[in-house]
Amino acid sequence: MVANLGVIFLLFSVGLKTRMCELQAVGKSAITVAVLGVIFPFALGFGLIFVYENYFVVNENWLIHALFMSAAMVATCVGITARVLTDLNVIDTVESKIIVGAAVVDDILAMIVLAIVAGVAGARMGGGTLDTVNILASIGIAILFVAMILYLCIHGIPKVKEMHAKRNGVCDVRCQERDWPISYNPFPLAVLVCLGLSAMAMFLGLAAIIGAFLAGMLFGEFAGNKVEKEFKGINSFLVPFFFVYVGMRVQTAGIIEIVPLMILTIVLAILGKYVAGYLGVVLTSDSLGKRAGNIVGVGMSPRGEVGIIVAAIGLTTGAISGSMYTVVVFMSIATALIAPPWLASAFAKKYPQAREPPSKR
Repeated sequence: MVANLGVIFLLFSVGLKTRMCELQAVGKSAITVAVLGVIFPFALGFGLIFVYENYFVVNENWLIHALFMSAAMVATCVGITARVLTDLNVIDTVESKIIVGAAVVDDILAMIVLAIVAGVAGARMGGGTLDTVNILASIGIAILFVAMILYLCIHGIPKVKEMHAKRNGVCDVRCQERDWPISYNPFPLAVLVCLGLSAMAMFLGLAAIIGAFLAGMLFGEFAGNKVEKEFKGINSFLVPFFFVYVGMRVQTAGIIEIVPLMILTIVLAILGKYVAGYLGVVLTSDSLGKRAGNIVGVGMSPRGEVGIIVAAIGLTTGAISGSMYTVVVFMSIATALIAPPWLASAFAKKYPQAREPPSKR
């Protein structure tokens, strides 16, 4: 229970860093990178499990396994990427803006993908059939739920900001002002909305973390810094329980047998994001060039906690096996460890001020 609360508040904190008013200005390159960064890894993950479980390990549940593997390979960990870019002193470069913008859009698309996958898996695990009606219903519910919250972020919160500004005689409340004046402490309301949307997501047959992520986006629009400071204590206490819980469920027995699959998964996970980032830049910008494409491709590769969370959901619901769970966990950890030094090297080739992260110095 504590681990589940930890992952809910963790995704709420990720959502706090995702702001729609800033996403509207990320540009064509970032959006292209994000879209390709969903399509390529999803296709590679699906194809990997299709081949592996149809020809090497005969498994009738290969479709559900393939969907969860694909969903785990989709999301870029914006937290890891943003921290590395800050440590390298390159956060203001155009490549960094594309990476962060694309990673944020990527997270939103990943939540939609996860919502669809969880809905389809729930229908299958509940004894239902994976017919066209069930699949379309899962897709429709997921998109409608996410679209409703995004609409509030894009139109609802700005209108409330404007009304509040007029009432208090403030002429200009800009998008960047995350902590515009409010007379109450937003923390209790944030907790209620976070848990409420998480419960609503579960009621709709989606993952609770999707509701938590969207709740974070809502509060990130007007009280992000205040709520983030309040949540630091909660996250410091609860989130480690989730990662301990994740580690306890990793099966080390028979791990040698899945090492080839593990290595191939890590390679494809990195390759899918790298190609998406490289092509997204090269195809949409004539001025940036191949070096910028290389930097963005590397910056999009870490998965981090999002991939682990997807694996944990799959294992908890019985949608994936213990060995598949282990593969996804190691893929998420490996990409999170490989990306920072690789990104430092890529930036150093173009920007002299780029330096290695403190942990590497």
